[in-house]
Amino acid sequence: MGWRFIRDDVENAAKPEFDDGQWDVVSCPHTWNDIDTFDDFGTGGHQGETDLWQGAAWYRKTFTLPPSASGKRVVIEFEGVRQIADVYINGHHLGQDKTGFIPFGFDLTPHLKPNGENVIAVRADNTVEPVLYTGDTPWHHQNWHPPHGGIYRNVWLHVLDPVHVTLPLYGNLSSEGVYVWTESLAKEQATLGAVAEIANSLDDPVNADVTFSVVDRNGNVVAHATEQTQLKANSKQKLNCTLQVADPNLWEPGYAYLYDLNVEVKVDGAVRDVTRVPFGIRNYRFDKDTGFWINGRSLKLHGWGQKPIAGWAGLGAGIPNWMHDYTLRLMKDAGGNMIRWGHCAGPPVGVECSDKYGFVTIMPGVDGEKDCYGEAWKTRTNAFRDMIVYYRNHPAICIWEGGNYSVSPEHAAELRAITKKWDPNGKRYFGFRMSTPAMRESIDVELGTVGRTRTFPSLGVIETEYDRTETPRRVWDKYSPPDFGRLGKLAELNTYSLTSEGFATNAIEQWWTLFGSKPGHSGGANWIFSDGTHGTRQRTDCARATGEVDAVRLPKEAYWALQATWDDEDRVHLIGHWNYPESTVKDMHAVARADRAELFVNGKSLGIGTRQFDTLFTWSDVAFESGEVTVVAYRDGQEVASQTKQTAGQPFAIRLTPMTSPDGWRADGSDIALVDFEVVDRSGRRCPVDQDRVDFEISGPGVWRGGYNSGTEDSINHMYLDTECGINRVSIRSTLQPGEVTLTARRDGLRPASIRIRSRPVVTSGGLTTSFPPALDVELPARPAVDAEKLADLNEQRSLPVPTRDDTNSGDRMFSMFAYTGDGVGGMETAFREEMIPYSDEARIYIKEAPKYLHDSTVIRTAKNDSDYWANDYIVATAGRELDFYVAHDVKAPVPSWLSSYEKLGDRVKLNRGTLDLYVKRLVKDEAIKISGNADQSLGKSSHLNLILFCKPVVSQ
Repeated sequence: MGWRFIRDDVENAAKPEFDDGQWDVVSCPHTWNDIDTFDDFGTGGHQGETDLWQGAAWYRKTFTLPPSASGKRVVIEFEGVRQIADVYINGHHLGQDKTGFIPFGFDLTPHLKPNGENVIAVRADNTVEPVLYTGDTPWHHQNWHPPHGGIYRNVWLHVLDPVHVTLPLYGNLSSEGVYVWTESLAKEQATLGAVAEIANSLDDPVNADVTFSVVDRNGNVVAHATEQTQLKANSKQKLNCTLQVADPNLWEPGYAYLYDLNVEVKVDGAVRDVTRVPFGIRNYRFDKDTGFWINGRSLKLHGWGQKPIAGWAGLGAGIPNWMHDYTLRLMKDAGGNMIRWGHCAGPPVGVECSDKYGFVTIMPGVDGEKDCYGEAWKTRTNAFRDMIVYYRNHPAICIWEGGNYSVSPEHAAELRAITKKWDPNGKRYFGFRMSTPAMRESIDVELGTVGRTRTFPSLGVIETEYDRTETPRRVWDKYSPPDFGRLGKLAELNTYSLTSEGFATNAIEQWWTLFGSKPGHSGGANWIFSDGTHGTRQRTDCARATGEVDAVRLPKEAYWALQATWDDEDRVHLIGHWNYPESTVKDMHAVARADRAELFVNGKSLGIGTRQFDTLFTWSDVAFESGEVTVVAYRDGQEVASQTKQTAGQPFAIRLTPMTSPDGWRADGSDIALVDFEVVDRSGRRCPVDQDRVDFEISGPGVWRGGYNSGTEDSINHMYLDTECGINRVSIRSTLQPGEVTLTARRDGLRPASIRIRSRPVVTSGGLTTSFPPALDVELPARPAVDAEKLADLNEQRSLPVPTRDDTNSGDRMFSMFAYTGDGVGGMETAFREEMIPYSDEARIYIKEAPKYLHDSTVIRTAKNDSDYWANDYIVATAGRELDFYVAHDVKAPVPSWLSSYEKLGDRVKLNRGTLDLYVKRLVKDEAIKISGNADQSLGKSSHLNLILFCKPVVSQ
């Protein structure tokens, strides 16, 4: 609380005597890009949101230590600063952090004034390298993570006894904290291992008793052990112990049971330090034939990828803990049981929430989807180490992810060695998205992409990204005004192919086709949970609209559809609304885990819906009648769920609904109150097709932050906003002054609405507060039964698999790995024949003429419907043998840069509907290729054909 801030690189700002009296007063979490993010249409071409303020800015914090800190060690911890942070205490430069996403700390003790004012100064620079993949921090690019600069996460001041348990902050401090793991597990007993690093910063040795205690959720000590040691002066020492927990409660999705490991340090009978470390007991396996197993039961994993910045319209990355918690609670409420952070490490609060909600977690370090070298590689490997030390006690984390893209075999081995050194007993898996066969000796799980071909059949597989299509929440379907409205000056460039309705049905189709129907597949992460400005492709919107919720976390129809598919509770969701124009006739869809579903319009049955993809039911040519529509789901002849939607009347009034943290709205300068505003009819029903302006008035100690309109430029930071599908959400930031804020919403012709929200004071002393960020409560369900025999099987089979050199998916295939990220089917290998169909989804186009030297080739078939698809990793493949790789590229399309390394042959492939130039490149075994999409997104939809790929093995002479 109460940091001084200036968005400028001023001289001498690190000096304690510097006058910062004219600077702004802010509180952390804070970003200076809250005022300019989600404000512009995307630029296309994977450039993300580029019109953000970039540069160096300064923070200063003046504080005094309490008398109780006398003689103690004082360590400052930053959970994250974007992007390059230089930290000073009383004018002394403590060091620099470049990671942007990994917590780091410094020992302030030698430079503190114990009885006077101390000044922390931080210079943060969020300048993005002008070219993707360059510089010392290639992950710091708006394609991957919008560069919201600042101290955008919490800052902690740890006051430690001279004899203490160290913190898990390895970088700068070289300290490791506590490490706890499950050594062996049976239904009757769990054997735990633990090690604690104890520091003695005194000038004399001390004799210490260190007690390890396992404490259950009810506060009962269920296991303990005490170790005695002499700690040398000014030294650190690790102490190990073994603990036995009888009848253990096991952590798993659906029953996320957490114990505490308390480590108590006594010297001469006096307690000097107690450290609490939450952890979980579990055993799991990714099996190549039967998928994911945990604690003796098979479980299909389903959830989302999520960006660690968690950008929020109007707020950027600077949001309080409870809003991160709220986002993950939404995932949990939709039946999610996994999360994959992409492509840098998730925040501490995100991992803590994964523990308490039961999300199997894939955790990366820092990565920009490309190998790097020199200083960048050193920063990346150090960050990977520091991330593992910080997070290795969290039971949610089951996979350490080395990167979002393949690296050299040597680099893969180096990252694997880091996991073995710093998490030697965690038994976690390690892998890379897009692993190549050359990396086979370093991975033990396959991280798939879009559910395409398997590269390593001997390994279990889990999906990291699928269903990457886009649709904004405001678009219901083609029958609902305002349809695709407000695409603005670049409407002709729009490449949305789905409405909200189609986005929802596609989510069900993708899930079932790729993973849900495959018993041997562990499951996957839908990409991505919340809309954000990362890697924008559309030039007609303010965010990449791939999320199941929008950028203020209002759900789209796909959210409710997946909830009806994944959640344990029986539900049925009718996709869409019931406010269509008269004479509308359209298909209606519902989702339920049921064997039958029946639709009723004003009480009249329209029969049983056609079932597809296990949970999707469709009724064709439903005529709209004002009134109500009801869907009833049945299983084994019994009704299990129903839902009714009514036709709303004309807009009559505005309704406001506030939401704050569990502790209320805190006057700490960084807390947020959310307010939903809806337009409703006289009966209080939301008007689902209302999209029009609402004006706001605010008074009292609060800062208006507003929200956004997804299809409108320059929509944030105004005292007005449109509803979208009848609702939208705004935010108000607290100040350091507690009090009542009044918010009023108006629109001509509607009854206005007003609410009052009161912020409560937060106690500070000497510029510091001991008030912890609040968290949402969670209750555990009934304890599940454990199959002792299957749990024992997991123990016996828990050794991590390593693929052998010949164990790849090549066989007779040209490519041992082929990842195709388009929406259609790609990667099919078909022998060339006369007048063959070259695409996997287009029967009208056929090869009319090809050079004779291609007549004995293999055609790698992709999807014609993906000719407009623009993605950085359209095709990633690895040659399974030495071969000549031919690319036929449309003569009407601009030649992409990746083709510059290919030889243009001068020959052509002629189709009955087009002509393509032919290029060739010799590939050696295990050589990787990467082909970007052949559409130029900046030009909008194109008419040129897709690529055609030919392969011929090289025959030894």
